[in-house]
Amino acid sequence: MPDFRGMQALNAWLTGHDRGLLLQGPDPDSPDPLLHGIVIGQRPAPRSRLRRWDPVTVWVQPPPEDGSGVREPVRPLPPVRTNKAYLDEGGQDR
Repeated sequence: MPDFRGMQALNAWLTGHDRGLLLQGPDPDSPDPLLHGIVIGQRPAPRSRLRRWDPVTVWVQPPPEDGSGVREPVRPLPPVRTNKAYLDEGGQDR
């Protein structure tokens, strides 16, 4: 088994899959996918002998929240648009 520590989580998962291993987080039922961050630990230890599709538990350090995501203005709010074709002159639905 390779040493996954220090690898990007997605690359570690792909490498494990290519070698017939199933990488999973410490809580396999967690809703969080094992895709982002750096692998900081694994069990069993690197260079252990495993059977095909045995699970390997990895711990991932999530990437820092540096605010480098989507840069869209949130203020001012866009104007509310109404479809006046559905309203009569009195403001009532037709």
